[in-house]
Amino acid sequence: MNTFNLLLKTYQMLSSEIAELVQSEQRAVNLSIERLAKRGVIQLPPLMKVENKQSVSPNRFSNVYVFSGEQGKLDSITVVAQLCPEFTAAIVKRWYELEQKMPVFDISNPQHLLQAIEVQAKQNLQLSAENKALSVAIETITQTEHGVKFQQACKILNAKQRDLAKWLREHSWDRYLNDARASTYYSESKGYCETKYSHKEGVKASGQPYSYTQTEFFILPKGMALLAKHFGEAV
Repeated sequence: MNTFNLLLKTYQMLSSEIAELVQSEQRAVNLSIERLAKRGVIQLPPLMKVENKQSVSPNRFSNVYVFSGEQGKLDSITVVAQLCPEFTAAIVKRWYELEQKMPVFDISNPQHLLQAIEVQAKQNLQLSAENKALSVAIETITQTEHGVKFQQACKILNAKQRDLAKWLREHSWDRYLNDARASTYYSESKGYCETKYSHKEGVKASGQPYSYTQTEFFILPKGMALLAKHFGEAV
């Protein structure tokens, strides 16, 4: 395993750290994580037991969730954005600080020196793209509790309508039903999109009343999080 891959695997954040960051009880944060995972908004991170060394109680061990890697970073930001949006910037800063930590190299060793240069170069290249993707993802997540319509999604993602429409069709997220955009079975089963139908009453130009079914297409938070990452990286 090269040094860069080893470095990436060291990035992690515990739910106890998130609780401290947002000034909330750890149990409340864990419940929020479990609730979001159950809804399919995030992936449920692995669970581990940690010891509170300051406690003498038999129950001094507590369960914490461990967020790691790119998916863990995005999911942890989602948790904070849903739990306490005002602390979103703080958790992004915390991840940035973690990513700036470098392994200890013996620069007198040519092999180590080359590895150090490689790590720094890759971090610099990744940081610019990741920060753009994160800024879009954060804005998206904090504004889409119950899903958004197509045009609103374009504004949030800063994407052209034709580009988003092409992406949705190519990835089988939408279809047309009676000349209206609607979700597919695939996007509904994944929790990316949904279609809402409602009965409406109208009046024709002749004055004759009529009824019709209104079809409304929504992109759900889980879908917006994926789109934010894709269109953020395309910036």
